Amino acid sequence: MRTLRHATAMLALVAAMPAGAQDTKAQGGDATPIDRLEPAFGAVQPAPPVPTGNAVIDRLNALEAKVNALEARNRDLEGQLDLAQGRIAATEVRAAKGVQASVSPILADSNGNFSFKARGVIDADFVAFDGQRGGYAFNSGTGFRRARLGVEGTAFKDFNWRLEVDFAGNTVAIQDAYLQYNGFKPLAITLGQFKVPFGLESNNSDNYNSFLERGMFTNAIGAVGGERRLGAAVALVRDTYTVTASVSGDNESVFRSAGATPTSAQPESWGVNARATWEPVSSPGRILHLGASGFWRTTLKSGDTANAIRLTERPNVRVDGGNITDTGVIPNVENLYYFGLEGTAVYGPFSVAAEYGKLTLDRSTGFTDPSFKGYYVYGSWFVTGESRSFQGGNFNRLRPLADFDSSGGSGAIELLLRYDDFRVGKTPVTSRAGSYANSITGAVNWYLTSNFKLQLNYIAFKGVNTPLDPVGNRARGSAVATRLHVDW
Repeated sequence: MRTLRHATAMLALVAAMPAGAQDTKAQGGDATPIDRLEPAFGAVQPAPPVPTGNAVIDRLNALEAKVNALEARNRDLEGQLDLAQGRIAATEVRAAKGVQASVSPILADSNGNFSFKARGVIDADFVAFDGQRGGYAFNSGTGFRRARLGVEGTAFKDFNWRLEVDFAGNTVAIQDAYLQYNGFKPLAITLGQFKVPFGLESNNSDNYNSFLERGMFTNAIGAVGGERRLGAAVALVRDTYTVTASVSGDNESVFRSAGATPTSAQPESWGVNARATWEPVSSPGRILHLGASGFWRTTLKSGDTANAIRLTERPNVRVDGGNITDTGVIPNVENLYYFGLEGTAVYGPFSVAAEYGKLTLDRSTGFTDPSFKGYYVYGSWFVTGESRSFQGGNFNRLRPLADFDSSGGSGAIELLLRYDDFRVGKTPVTSRAGSYANSITGAVNWYLTSNFKLQLNYIAFKGVNTPLDPVGNRARGSAVATRLHVDW
């Protein structure tokens, strides 16, 4: 009997405790509907047992009644728990959507296993050239620098995927087409076509770069060893450092022209790339970013010329096709070696960034092994007080402190100044020997929101000994370039 009385008391105590824990009014709570555990399941409490006059039977009946009440209460709590978990899952999905700076809706299941999102970017440019000197007349005009449409998403929690196509320039070209596995965190494994590791501006999203075009050496050298290529990559991504390596072939759009003869067939080029970044200082408004990258590549070709390369670049705009620096087609190239350094410092609304890169050719025995180098450096100031941030070793999206809207928000305004230099004068192609180019760019960016941006660049450029000027004099000029940028 003593044991039975103890058991009865314990069950009564357990039965009483959850009821008090769920009484939000007693705790002075004012929970919102999504947070409140409403007693919607309303377990009906059984009537107390009728006394029989037998002490043992009455105690057993009382104990049975309390057990039944406890079971009913347990069912009620389980139902409320299921409701709460469903609401939490829904809240997490809404929160995930809320932090996405996008004008495109995100579709996702409540458990976060799958998501789907349309993505794209439109860059519409207008460029006016002026002050031209030399043997070539740059043409002013308009054009779509980018017109991309794609889709991306997650699957089975640990997989990311993306497919994106660019329609600019009256051509259709696949940009990204990859599958990424993140189940071995902090490692990420990527298969398909993607940006191989190569420098800050190249690996940074074009949506987040501050100028209309990247530095000249970044574009020219990236065309032979960087950019998007088919292959596999492994990345170690931590909060303040990253290490990425890849093995890749050519971009899917690279092919041998119809006019090539069978004897000019050349296997696809391939190579390895690597990049490492580190932010020894990483806090809101205070960032020091350092990085290094390199690649090796072989089985090269320029057009239909096997074992050859050509480096060319335009003056920081793309509306006109005139190149202000050019190595000519360099034959007998067996391998390429590249090494580059990058750095950025952010202090509140101010930041500076710079990159340097050197490409060395490994040519056949008896031929010289020239090297080419370039660099850029620029400064940025957000007049409206915003500060740049990093994520995964790259610039992150800029979010204005106040979006431009009818309530008086101004958006974010950024002022920039850049010096850009690219030297290929050591080319063994005699007609192009001594070729180099440089430019100074002043820029204003107006971020209406984190997805809409208006850009204005004034570019003063110079090129020496390029195909633009057959008499060998300097080609000079300036351009006012504008862009409407929209991404989603």
